[in-house]
This record gives sequence, structure tokens and C-alpha cells, in this order.
Amino acid sequence: MGRRRSRRFRNKSSCVPRPPEPERDWTELHPDLISCFLKRLDQVELLIGGVATVCRSWRRAREEPDLWRRIDLRGGLYFVPPSGAQACLPNMVRAALRHSAGQCEAFLCDRIYDDSLLAIAKR
Repeated sequence: MGRRRSRRFRNKSSCVPRPPEPERDWTELHPDLISCFLKRLDQVELLIGGVATVCRSWRRAREEPDLWRRIDLRGGLYFVPPSGAQACLPNMVRAALRHSAGQCEAFLCDRIYDDSLLAIAKR
């Protein structure tokens, strides 16, 4: 016959439940920390909504011109919804340039046409 292994059972009454963790208020994060998060995201996502619509402090952080010094609209266009005027490329170009407040140092974009390039040159 086989050998039985002895099992150790913990006394459940000796387990002390952990107190619940306090809820975090994401609106109270320091603006520099929020900007750090937003810099890691795709700028297209910031332009069409995304996490910048979480609350006012995140929206204000999205408006910082420093976040828009280098505008790169190349990579994120694959997840832009096909409907809606806000999602069209010329509108995103205008919005990105508006957010940069004249501090844009580099602009990268695929599938851009002459009229959009003229708008960039005017800025």
C-alpha cells in the first residue's frame, strides 16, 4: 500500500485580513508626472481623445507646448476611427500645431497633402 503524506493545515482563525488599500485620486498627481505619462503615449491618441479626457488636470497637461515640440503623427494612425471630423489627418495636424503654441521643432507625418503642408508653413 502507498504511503500517505502528512498535510499541514493552517488555522484560518489566525489569518489577519489586510486592511483595504486606500483609493488613489489620479486627479491629484503632479502636472510634471502626468506630462511624463503623456509623453510615452502616441500623440494621435492624445489628439482624438484617449487618456487626456480623464479629467481637467490631464487635459491641462495635454495642452503643455513642451509635449508638442516634436510632433509625430506617423505611427498611431492605424487606430483612428474611420468616422468623425475630429479624426481626419488635416484636423489632427492643425490641433497638434495649435497645442505646440509655435514651439514645434520637428514634424513627422505620413500621407500628408500640400494644403496641410501650407498650414504647417504658415505656423
